[in-house]
Amino acid sequence: MCGRYQFSTEKYREFQQIVQDARRRSGRPAEKSDVPVTGDVVPTGEAPVLVASANKVVAVFQRWGIPGWRGGLVINARAETVCEKPMFRRSVVGRRCVIPASGYYEWDAKKHKYFFRLPDKPLYLAGIYDCVDGQDRFVVLTTAPNETVRDIHDRMPLILSHEQVRPWLTDPQAALELLTSVPPPLERSCEDGQLSLDDFM
Repeated sequence: MCGRYQFSTEKYREFQQIVQDARRRSGRPAEKSDVPVTGDVVPTGEAPVLVASANKVVAVFQRWGIPGWRGGLVINARAETVCEKPMFRRSVVGRRCVIPASGYYEWDAKKHKYFFRLPDKPLYLAGIYDCVDGQDRFVVLTTAPNETVRDIHDRMPLILSHEQVRPWLTDPQAALELLTSVPPPLERSCEDGQLSLDDFM
């Protein structure tokens, strides 16, 4: 599961460009934008994402979470079954997105909070989106955890490399293959003062 992530324009120049492009396309000048561009992003929040437009990769603002059929908010979708679910099948075919992140958070069974990131690189999370009441809304795809995450949680985001972003967005066949890719090893730190297992390894 992924229920909170961090987006910061301070560390990555490409994130600054992403925000500038999203603002330009939305018609929101920086001084009047109500979308936070640095800090934690939580469900129902609006954030910059990458999508395909005329075979180009562009940035837009979307809101996190799609209303479910039973009234709840769906924020994640399982990569293993996303092609089978009626709610997501259409989006996998033609509404894929990428969520840029500085890192993401997860909690273990004892409610200890961990932060996961790539050393000196941004994360690109695979996602899909749909239009609800005239507004595009996204969900983050999740997959089985790798060794970095396995002892903390039984799911993790499907992470794309920088080189996989364009194929995921523009090539339907490549996107299907990327649904089964294994996320790279991540750095992790315990955010609530508890010691991580990594401190003893």
